[in-house]
Amino acid sequence: MKTNLIVAPNRRLGVRALFYRPCRSVIEGQQVPETAVLVSLDVSASYTNIPHREVRQVIEDVLDKNPVKSPPVVFTQLYQNILALVFAVKEINENLQLLPNVTLGIHTYNNYVSPRYTYQAAVELLSTKGRFIPNYKCDNQNNLVTVLGGPKSNFCLHMADILSIFKIPQLLYGSGPMIDNKNEAAFLYKMFPSWANQYMGIIKLLLYFRWTWVGVIYVDDEHGQRFEQEVLPVFSEHGICFDFIETFPTMTSSSSLSEMMAVNEDTSTRVMGSTTKAVVVHGEIQTIITLRLLVRAAEFNEIPMRTNAKIWIMTAQMDFTSLKIQRSWDLDFIHGALSFAVHSREVLGFDQFLRARDPASDKEDGFIGDFWEYAFGCSHPSTTEAMNDEELCTGEEKLESLPGSVFEMSMTGHSYSIYTAVYVVAHALHAMYLSLLKHRALADGGRKKLLNQQPWQFHEFLTRVSFNNSAGDLVSFDQNMEIEAGLEIINWITFPNQSFLRAKVGRVNPKAPKDKGFTIREDAIIWPQMFNQYYQAGDLIIAGVISQIYMFTNPITFTKRLSEELFDDQVFMTQNYQHILALAFAVKEINENPQILPNITLGFDIYNSHFTASWTYLASMELLSTRDRFIPNYKCDAQNHPVAIIVGPNSEICLPMANILGIYKIPQVLYGTSPGTEYRMQFLNHLFPNEAHQNMVILQLLLYFRWTWIGMIPLSDENGDRFLQHIIPMLAQNGICIDFIERFPSLTFSGAFFELLAEVVEIYKTVMGSTAKVVVLYGEIQTMIVLRYLLQLPELEDIPVKTTGKMWILTAQMDFTSLPFQRYWNIGFVHGALSLAIHSVELSGFQKFLQEKKPTSEKEDGFIRDFWQQAFVCSFPTSTEDKEDGDMCTGEEKLEALPGSVFETITTAHSYTIYNGVYAVLHALQDMMFSRGKHRTIADDRRLNLGGQQLWQLHHFLRKVSFNNSAGERISFDQNGDLVSGYDIVNWVTFPNQSFLRVKVGETDPGGPSDKMLFVHENRIVWPSMFNQAQPLSVCNDNCHPGYSRRRKEGKPFCCYDCLPCPEGKISYMKDTDECPQCPEGQYPNNDQNLCLPKDITFLSYEDPLGISLASCALSFCFSTALVLGIFIKYQDTPLVKANNRDLTYTLLISLLLSFLSALLFIGQPEKVTCLIRQMAFGIIFSVAVSCVLAKTVIVVLAFMANKPGSRMRNWVGIKLSSSIVISCSLSQATICIVWLVTSPPFPDVDMLSVTEQIVLECNEGSVTMFYCVLSFLGFLAIISFTVAFFARKLPDSFNETKFITFSMLVFCSVWVSFVPTYLSTKGKSMVAVEIFSILTSSAGLLGCIFSPKCYIILLRPELNKRGQLMKKNYV
Repeated sequence: MKTNLIVAPNRRLGVRALFYRPCRSVIEGQQVPETAVLVSLDVSASYTNIPHREVRQVIEDVLDKNPVKSPPVVFTQLYQNILALVFAVKEINENLQLLPNVTLGIHTYNNYVSPRYTYQAAVELLSTKGRFIPNYKCDNQNNLVTVLGGPKSNFCLHMADILSIFKIPQLLYGSGPMIDNKNEAAFLYKMFPSWANQYMGIIKLLLYFRWTWVGVIYVDDEHGQRFEQEVLPVFSEHGICFDFIETFPTMTSSSSLSEMMAVNEDTSTRVMGSTTKAVVVHGEIQTIITLRLLVRAAEFNEIPMRTNAKIWIMTAQMDFTSLKIQRSWDLDFIHGALSFAVHSREVLGFDQFLRARDPASDKEDGFIGDFWEYAFGCSHPSTTEAMNDEELCTGEEKLESLPGSVFEMSMTGHSYSIYTAVYVVAHALHAMYLSLLKHRALADGGRKKLLNQQPWQFHEFLTRVSFNNSAGDLVSFDQNMEIEAGLEIINWITFPNQSFLRAKVGRVNPKAPKDKGFTIREDAIIWPQMFNQYYQAGDLIIAGVISQIYMFTNPITFTKRLSEELFDDQVFMTQNYQHILALAFAVKEINENPQILPNITLGFDIYNSHFTASWTYLASMELLSTRDRFIPNYKCDAQNHPVAIIVGPNSEICLPMANILGIYKIPQVLYGTSPGTEYRMQFLNHLFPNEAHQNMVILQLLLYFRWTWIGMIPLSDENGDRFLQHIIPMLAQNGICIDFIERFPSLTFSGAFFELLAEVVEIYKTVMGSTAKVVVLYGEIQTMIVLRYLLQLPELEDIPVKTTGKMWILTAQMDFTSLPFQRYWNIGFVHGALSLAIHSVELSGFQKFLQEKKPTSEKEDGFIRDFWQQAFVCSFPTSTEDKEDGDMCTGEEKLEALPGSVFETITTAHSYTIYNGVYAVLHALQDMMFSRGKHRTIADDRRLNLGGQQLWQLHHFLRKVSFNNSAGERISFDQNGDLVSGYDIVNWVTFPNQSFLRVKVGETDPGGPSDKMLFVHENRIVWPSMFNQAQPLSVCNDNCHPGYSRRRKEGKPFCCYDCLPCPEGKISYMKDTDECPQCPEGQYPNNDQNLCLPKDITFLSYEDPLGISLASCALSFCFSTALVLGIFIKYQDTPLVKANNRDLTYTLLISLLLSFLSALLFIGQPEKVTCLIRQMAFGIIFSVAVSCVLAKTVIVVLAFMANKPGSRMRNWVGIKLSSSIVISCSLSQATICIVWLVTSPPFPDVDMLSVTEQIVLECNEGSVTMFYCVLSFLGFLAIISFTVAFFARKLPDSFNETKFITFSMLVFCSVWVSFVPTYLSTKGKSMVAVEIFSILTSSAGLLGCIFSPKCYIILLRPELNKRGQLMKKNYV
């Protein structure tokens, strides 16, 4: 007769079962009318919101069969536990060697995560099937032999309270209860290894990774309290300290999501705001639900809070479970976490068994329908709930298509424990069955005896069970009835599709030797993405504090809690990742070189400073703490003590770090901007040349290109102030003016970013509206971000400003950086710009090193994943960002494919200085090692000697270090700790694909004189496109061209001026001349007054047309005078000649003849003789002529007066009077001339000034006074003659020659009166011509006016030349 054996396990599963549907699964054997044996499994298939009541009331509700019903919440993840049970029973029933002729069945109950339903299931197990009468069981076919319970300890305890009374064996998986009652504990078998093994495994894991500063969160139950009271002290004994010890908030079944979030708020603030990175989580299977709520509590409660990355270390009782509302939540919180799990293997055929599940064919499965609806988001046609927005379930859905967060296809640790537990029951029954066969001949008799055994009789066989399961694992219990198994260490790897992978990375094996009981494969671990730290172990550690992530920090207003105030926004700067790689590359090179620090390995520890002082202080204190244990000034791992720190790239980082590390005398090597000399500390070395040298280079660069009208935009900090204080006087002394000085706004607070918009707009208007085309920018490495934003304003805001092209000059501290949202902004603004950069060369092997970087192979690099996602605009499985439009990162992307604006593969100046900084520390270490180990011969001895040195001793060697790096460049520091190096002048050339090229167009010699320190290859420079590829001109106004001079504008800088033409006779042959100089002697300015031309030598020569004309006139007049003289001589006896004093007439004519001839002395090249006699001859001859005229006039007047009767004048009339007048006047003039010759005689001279274009050869009069004395005397005689003649003009006609004399004297005086101004107003040979003309004209006037009427009478009217005619009264 065949009998069926039914196994009804008791466990909980997070699968939803509609409340009105029987949540029970029964799989029976062949239906025969014999006694059945029942093994029960209590399953919590759904989480029902039942109001919390006392246990007594719960039992009353159970007995009344009237439980309070509420909509359940299904845990789809735990449905696999039921299927593992079913699969194990199926395998056993198909195995003919195990329990022959006996069939196992299962009977599962849902406890709904509620004590009520747990008690109800236990009581039903003691009743006849389908008839709820506890302790009354009349169906032998459903005999109960054992119960499988779990995974939550309190529900196991509820079952044990009842079932232990009836001595029913209970196999527990998950968290077993802690029962002090030995009678109850005697019937409990735990499918979970000893708790002690797990706790010791956690301790070993923490110590292995040197996580000695941890946090602890535990469930506030009996297990959690015992963990705190008994286990945590053991942690402390092993040197592990706790930053916090928190409990998960207690949540009853009636707790709503909002209530749970509110409870989690304070705990979340303390946990996520803690500085510790490792957190031990002690919980139950559903604890991950609470952990996810805790991680997102700040987000749900809208609390801005600074969160620090955490790596969760979870106990083996925990497994992934979630609420339906959490299904769409990111899984990134668990990525990289480490958890313990009961040792398990993949069971052959289980995957295929899962794939075959079908809700339509599995009618006896009371859980599959609810699971199917919740897992696939559909509804069955029979579902009475309103699911209008869900599709109907077809039953053709595939379990393998579900994400791991909903259902896993690989067997979990809890499922494996259930699977093994069923085999434990089967093997114990089989052993019991075999023992009964010894006394029975027939198998059926043994089977009947087996079915009639009491449950307590089964214990003996359970305690002795030992077998290898189908996966090959040995299964047995120890003396404490705990399974003898090890624990796996699991690394959680999540993916964006809500799936995850449990990677086995270690094991705790209690049966292995002590030194091999804990194993870990560190290289297989995927760490959380938020760990921005790069660590490489070594005998000596070089620390680095380098910024890749920029933090915007909210201001503290003291109106909110501090956790809400200090929330940080972070953005990634992909360009700076090369700095990190440069440090890693240098260390790699050193470690691969056996000639450097033999037998010593160099390591590094790189922190992210986030460009903020607060994070820098944190990094500084972490360097002074034991690794991963934040206790400043307590460092128990000597191996990780940094020997030096490389820090940069801005002063806001350097100064806070120096404040702390300087106390401990730790050498610090700074790159980029450093604090001012007033903040320099003894242990600082600066991988940057002296800034005074940079200021001089800027000055020389401006002078080289003649940029004298510039703008300046420095930082708005002490460095910017110091820069202005130093450079402004230098610029002013060298003729360079500043149109404007604006300050880069400080972007410290994210909340204040938009408040700065108005300030930025004003800066933009000032800068872009300025006439200065050259702008000097003094900034730091991140300043380019602000500059790009400033120049992007026209596209972001409506700014009505007429902009002008700008030529940017960048200081060496600056480099190209940008934020993610600036990636696609135009970079043309930097095209053609010039920047200073620390002299650098390309490092051999560095590009290959960059090309080999892969995020999948760089497990210890905490920066690379963030960089990779930002650089390639993709997302890894752990990305927390919304990447709906992005691609998945494969890890095979090529760095060289990135545009230069995102990442450069050539060595930048900052990376080169970091590389040199590592080698500087290395050579200093080597010098110190050999200086202390002169008498040692073994490398290990030197290694020990080096390890015992104090850090401050390294500074002495670091300051004196001098070496050639791998590129052949000399590296050394000066007495101030600054790098001895020059600068490269870099020209930026951009391309449309967002790439750019840095072209070296010049260099500086720091040791050369200031006027020869700069070398520029101007032909290599590409100028900004807005200047038409030509060198821009940056001046306050246009240059003053040659021929003009500058005059400063009132109220403007000295560089602003007006351009005025050069004065006459002066030139300027250069632009922007302040004064116009005279041409050298012998030269004169051209018409543009920008060139001196040689002057022509000139004088009034006979070849000159004017000279020829004047000479011809003189000779003509001489001939005329001689002709008149001849006529008068010929007709000397005529009355007319006799009547006018013939002797005076001859004298006058001869003097006129000589005066005409004297004019020839003025023509021709001046000689010494001619210069001496020409003015004298002119003066004396004219004196004779004028005195003759005067004598004639006086004689006429006296003759008229003598004709009166009784006149005494008769005695005066005669030759003696006329001779006396002529002689006395002539002698007076001769006296004046003699005095002139004696005192200051005339001489040949050269007149360079009178005529601009000519050198005039002339006779210098010697004394202008004497010259005018001669003229004055002549004028005096002429005036007397004119006066006398004028008054005598009315005398009788026969005697009246005075009319002609009057007219002649009028002509004579007119000529010489006009001569003076004309003579003074003319220059050069024209002056001589004027004098000659005056001589000729005045002489001709005398000749014509006096003698032409007489010649007319003599020659043409001889009839009038008779005595009688002359005596006529009416003579005309």
